[in-house]
Amino acid sequence: MAENDETRLTPEQRQTAIELIESAQRKWTTVKDGKIIPSKEFNPIRAVTAAELDKMEIPPIEWIVNGILPVGLSMIGAPSKYYKSYMALGLCVDICKGRKFLGFACEKSGCLYLDLESTKRRPKNRLDQILGSTESKPDNLYIITGTDNPGRIGDGFEAQIEYQLQEHPDIKLIIVDVFQMIRQPSKKNQTGYDRDYDDFRALKQIADQHNIGVMLIHHTRKMKDPSDVFNELSGSVGVMGALDCAWVITKDDRYSMEGTLHITGRDMESQKLKICFNKKTFQWEYVGTEEDVNNQRRVSSYNQSPIRETIVKLVNQGSGHWEGAADEIKQASKYFSWEIYDDVRKIGKFIKEYDDLFQGIDGIESEYIRVAGGKRKYLFNVTNANNVTNATQLSINDI
Repeated sequence: MAENDETRLTPEQRQTAIELIESAQRKWTTVKDGKIIPSKEFNPIRAVTAAELDKMEIPPIEWIVNGILPVGLSMIGAPSKYYKSYMALGLCVDICKGRKFLGFACEKSGCLYLDLESTKRRPKNRLDQILGSTESKPDNLYIITGTDNPGRIGDGFEAQIEYQLQEHPDIKLIIVDVFQMIRQPSKKNQTGYDRDYDDFRALKQIADQHNIGVMLIHHTRKMKDPSDVFNELSGSVGVMGALDCAWVITKDDRYSMEGTLHITGRDMESQKLKICFNKKTFQWEYVGTEEDVNNQRRVSSYNQSPIRETIVKLVNQGSGHWEGAADEIKQASKYFSWEIYDDVRKIGKFIKEYDDLFQGIDGIESEYIRVAGGKRKYLFNVTNANNVTNATQLSINDI
C-alpha cells in the first residue's frame, strides 16, 4: 500500500502545516525541498446553492446588434478579398447612426475602428463610398490607423485602449482590423494554443471589464472543413473556445458577390444568413436566411420547369385528372409553347423531388403504379378545385 503523503513529513513539519491552515490569514501553502512555504493569500469562496441562484436577478445577454452581435469578444473570419473590412466599417456606421445592419436593429453608440493596415486615406475613401459625399459622417466613430502605431498586446495596446475608452466613454464596440497586427510574435517553445490563450485572455479582460464588444477581423484557412465552417478560423482549437461570438463569411464562388454569413456563439442561436455585397453602395445586404433563400430558389426552379408546366396543363385539360408515363409527358410538351428536353428518368425524379410543391402550389397529388414492362404510370389528381379548368379530359392520343 502506498505511503500516505502526511507520513512523509516530520512531526515538526506537520505541526507547521496545521498552524498555517488554521491561521487567521488562511494562506495557501506549497512544499519545496521538504519545507512548507506560504504563498498568496487564500480568499475563501462561498458557493451559492441552486435555490439561491434561481432567486438571483441576472441581467440578460446584452446586444450591440440584436440577435447577432452580443457584448464580449467576437471575430469576423473570411479569406482575403471577401470585403470583410467593408462589412466591419459598415457595421460601425450602422451602430453609430443607430440604424439596422443586415436587417437587424443596432443599439446606437460609439465605435472605435482600428484600421491597422492602412493610412487615413483608406477609411476616408471607404466612408465616402459607403455614405456618399453628401451624407454626414458619424462623429461617434473614432478611427486609428497603422500610422498611429497603437502597439501590440502586452506592449502598449491595452493601455491605448484604456485611454480611448476614458476619452470616449460612448464607445460600445472596438473593431481590430486585422487581429494579426496586434499579436506578439510567438515565444520560444510556446505552442499555438498557449499563444492564442494569452492573446484572447487580454482582449477578453478588456471586453468584460468595460462591458463592451471587441471584434477581431481574421483570416480563414485555405483548407475547407465541410463539417464545421468555424474550424476554418486560423489558429488553434482554443480560438472558438475563447470567443463569445464568431462570424464566418463563405462563398460558393470566390468571385460571386453572394455569400453566407455563418453566426454562432455562447447563449445565442446559430444562424446562416444569405448576404450580397452591393458594389454600388459598397455595403453587404441581407437577402434572407439560408433556408429562406434555398426555398425561394427551389420554388423558382419548380415554377419555371417545363415539366411542371406540362403536367399542370395536362391535368387542367383533363378536368383535374391525368395519367400516363414519363415519356408521354415528354411527348405532350412538344404540343405546348415549351418542350421538355430532359431524359425521361429526370422527369420521374422531378415529380418525386417536387411532390410537395405540386400539392402546395398547384393542388395536385401524384402517385405511380407499375405497369407491363416495369414502366411507371403516373396518376395526377387535383385536390384544390380552384386549380381546375372547365376543360375536358385530354389524352395523349387527342393532342
